[in-house]
Amino acid sequence: MANELEVKLIAEQQQVKQLLEATFPDVQSIDQWRSSDLKNTYFDTANFKLRELKIGLRIRVDGDKLIQTVKASGRAIGGLHERNESEVELSEFKIDVDKVEDPYLKILLEEAETEDGEFDRVFTTNFKRYRNCVYFEDGTEIEIALDVGHVFYEDESSPISEVELELLRGDAKHLFRLSRFLISEYGFSISNASKARRGYALCSNLPVTHRRMSTIELSQGTEAEKAFEIICYSGLKHWQYYEQFLDSSLAPEAILQMYRALLFVQHVYQVFGALIPRHATSDLRANWEWVAEIISRIVDVARERHHLQQMLQDDLATEAQLDIAMKKNKADLNDAIKQFKRLQQSERYNLVMLGISEWLFFKNWREFIKESEQERLNKPIIEFARAQLEHILKDLKRELGGKTALSVGEYIGQIPRLRKALDVGLFFGGLFDSKLRQKYRQPWLDLMAGARELAYFRYVADCSQQYDIKDEKDIEHWFSKRNEAVLEAMEQTRKAMFKSRPYWLS
Repeated sequence: MANELEVKLIAEQQQVKQLLEATFPDVQSIDQWRSSDLKNTYFDTANFKLRELKIGLRIRVDGDKLIQTVKASGRAIGGLHERNESEVELSEFKIDVDKVEDPYLKILLEEAETEDGEFDRVFTTNFKRYRNCVYFEDGTEIEIALDVGHVFYEDESSPISEVELELLRGDAKHLFRLSRFLISEYGFSISNASKARRGYALCSNLPVTHRRMSTIELSQGTEAEKAFEIICYSGLKHWQYYEQFLDSSLAPEAILQMYRALLFVQHVYQVFGALIPRHATSDLRANWEWVAEIISRIVDVARERHHLQQMLQDDLATEAQLDIAMKKNKADLNDAIKQFKRLQQSERYNLVMLGISEWLFFKNWREFIKESEQERLNKPIIEFARAQLEHILKDLKRELGGKTALSVGEYIGQIPRLRKALDVGLFFGGLFDSKLRQKYRQPWLDLMAGARELAYFRYVADCSQQYDIKDEKDIEHWFSKRNEAVLEAMEQTRKAMFKSRPYWLS
């Protein structure tokens, strides 16, 4: 089984074909372009068990050759793809699990077939591939593959127009330099979606898998530096997963989830500031804040969409009463998403995302850490985790632990602090007993839910007044009664939550 390291970029077909005549910087020599017509047929069970397991299974027809490929789930961050791949040549067009060399992958395929039936054809990818290799003075060799064609599923199709840069041997710095050149000089954009993902996206009978930020699974012996990487990748993967839904009816939810991931990553940089110096992340934080400023405008519109739909579900207004608000919101949301998608095509955005993956891949923070302090990164994460959890608890006690009742505005103002505290629990909670963690964490989740409910009530009151849904006295009475009930419950939760023994001390 080989480990594959590649950067995938996309553009219009004309841009892709321009590379056939391109001159690449710092290249010592280059092969002649070769072309071939490739047809890949992807297989899965009737209920798409392999998709659930994040495994790609295909047979490629390449001239007279039949090649069976199994690709395990890997990491795809900022266009950089790292994954394991197993290939074997077949004598006939039929999946042969016995020929899979990797024992773990073989077991997964066998279990999927036993549980859900035989593998059958799902979709195909037909494209022309232009390929060559470029060589650098230090011996680095990179394969450039240009793919132009389509993904087909029944009567649906999606274009393929991309370039894959795969490091065959040598220094990965050339992979990133070549990628930056294509982004800056030819207008390419990074792509984290494989052809398989695009094929599955065409399958209309596939349910959408909603993902939420979850507790990171770390062991108490995990080194601090490794834990930092794992947690960063978790947040970035969440961002990229929801990027794919910006063209669908799920766009409002996707935007909110992307913003959620953005805050998660910002919290990672803050929490690990004691180990990773702030000046080591200054460029990343500045770029992430730039993205946050842009996407926050869309988040406001997406939240409004959610509130309007909730008002209808709660029978607080009729469709007729909210017709103007819904139409305005839809127009604002469509416009905001179009603007954001234009941003995604921009040079800066793509260089930012590529830079994040490069920073993580090369562990660039090490340049800012003295050799005498490097040992801290090699220590198990457990004690650092306890210290950070204790620190965030003290911060919350200072803000929320007093006996004075908090107002609606004060509770809403605590949402960012609660969000960070809950994220720290996601970072490190997996190191401790899950039952104790869940029991301790629940009141904090309840308090966050209450604060969001208060924010929703405030929106309902403002919306009802703006669109004359109720008269001012009715609005004031409704708002007061709803807030009273929620505030009472939140006060009880707030007073009780600091009495429990923290799970990280048990």
